[in-house]
Amino acid sequence: MAAELTTRQQKVYDFVSHFLEQNGFPPTLTEISERMSIQPSAVRAHLLLMQKKHVLRYVPHTSRGIELLNAKPAGIPIYGTAPAGHPFLSQENMVDTFEVRKYISASDEIFGIYVSGDSMKDAQLHTGDLLFVDPKRLPRDGEIVVAAVEGEPTIKRYYRDDDAIRLQPENKKYKAIIVSKSDENFRIMGVVMGMIRALDKRKIDALTGMMAS
Repeated sequence: MAAELTTRQQKVYDFVSHFLEQNGFPPTLTEISERMSIQPSAVRAHLLLMQKKHVLRYVPHTSRGIELLNAKPAGIPIYGTAPAGHPFLSQENMVDTFEVRKYISASDEIFGIYVSGDSMKDAQLHTGDLLFVDPKRLPRDGEIVVAAVEGEPTIKRYYRDDDAIRLQPENKKYKAIIVSKSDENFRIMGVVMGMIRALDKRKIDALTGMMAS
């Protein structure tokens, strides 16, 4: 178990953690020194003591030789299509990771999902687009959500209609999905907070077979 940090060590740890989250790599001794208003030698001493307390790993004489131990991975999980009988948001269904937290304000449980099909084409969502979904955000009318209907993920606009939920496609050839709020086989998996568009046809082809429709 890691020993308790001093006030100064905790401030160093918090700065390193925030720097990692924002940049994807650790700060240098100079960057920590300037932020904490202490000498680089003092920073080095703190890091060596913190290493003895098993909260980080420090490699001296290396520009960014700091590794936080037991820290959350920077990348968010990106999920594909779950096999029958397996939960969609499972470790086995994770197909990739992506660093997005420095671009989007969302909960720590944000995840990614690829679009498949044309049911949301009029909302400019196309096969291969990568959506970022926050499961902690409560949906509002008109927002795009990822929902599970009979265990299958679907991407639609969300509307509350009395005692039912309407999942509205953005393509006139598809009908809305109406589900009861009490339906045990239905749940909102999260609200779409952002996206990255598919880059080209080759990327779309490579993603076929592991997307949500």
